Amino acid sequence: MAHALSIIVAGASIAAVATDPAYCKNSLLALVRATGYGAPGGLWRIAAILLALANLKNLPFVWHIRIFRAMIYHIYFQPTPIPPHALFQPVITSTHTSLLETDYNLHKSNSTYFSDMDISRTHLFTAIIRNGIKKNSRLYGAKKSQLNGAIGATEGTRGGHIIALGGICCNFKKEILPYKKYEMWTRLLCWDRKWFYLITHLVKPGVGKPESWTLQPWRKTRRPGKDVSEEELLKSVYATGIAKYVIKRGRITVPPEQALIDADMIPVKPDGWVWRGGEANGEANGEANGEANGHANGVLPKPVEGTGWNWDIIEAERLRGLKIAGKFAEMDDMHSFFDGGKNGALGEYPDLLF
Repeated sequence: MAHALSIIVAGASIAAVATDPAYCKNSLLALVRATGYGAPGGLWRIAAILLALANLKNLPFVWHIRIFRAMIYHIYFQPTPIPPHALFQPVITSTHTSLLETDYNLHKSNSTYFSDMDISRTHLFTAIIRNGIKKNSRLYGAKKSQLNGAIGATEGTRGGHIIALGGICCNFKKEILPYKKYEMWTRLLCWDRKWFYLITHLVKPGVGKPESWTLQPWRKTRRPGKDVSEEELLKSVYATGIAKYVIKRGRITVPPEQALIDADMIPVKPDGWVWRGGEANGEANGEANGEANGHANGVLPKPVEGTGWNWDIIEAERLRGLKIAGKFAEMDDMHSFFDGGKNGALGEYPDLLF
């Protein structure tokens, strides 16, 4: 009671000082002096400050701050453990288009989509593999002898884990105007023997309404019967990008499946387990259209607990995403189109001064 009373008294005192005309006048004068107004070049200085504040996300090193903030939070400060059934759930990141991100058409420049998606993918990927990162962190007591069995660890393997971006592709659908807010929904699409594939949708804010918040259970969920139609969801999409990541330990490529096992997101495959989803519908190669033993049937898996999260459900969703990711992976062949000017070139021109 005494603690609450002291807070009320302190708040009342601050309010009284803040409403004092003399105090407000002096504070305003101090703020004006700090900006250099009245000094030579004062107006330009104020204009530069306002321009910097209006384009805060584009200032030098702010991108690095955004990246490391996402990494550090999910690895060390995320209060809710991530359960395995959330493997294919999206992370939502909100941002806006600043003036310095616009092109000559006065909408968000195509090149700036990629730096924003970096932030969203960092949130998603570190949230998923945080347990695997901790197993190899010296801060958590990991020693050389303890790395056996961790992500990609083999005897004699040197070097820490490196998460590298291997490629990205983006399809643009609608323009994003200056200072317009938008959301980035990033989720794990699938993986193959080498690559993780992540997909990001840039969408109108507030249209998607999740039925649950796995890492933030205190957030307000969607009301029953308030589903958004597929047409409304499609209309809300500004752009969609797909990217692929690889995990390296030294020169060793860490298989995505092993990385997810070490991150406690998927179980080890049972002895004798075979994917029979496609064969159930008469497909010889077990395509993602088939129905798995877990009856996933190509639909995003719902949250399940315990033994319900099995390889039938996991593989059904992985193969569903691989149908799209496979087309993206085929684009690796486009590197071979570089011929070094064998048939001539149009010209060579510098950018700016050199």
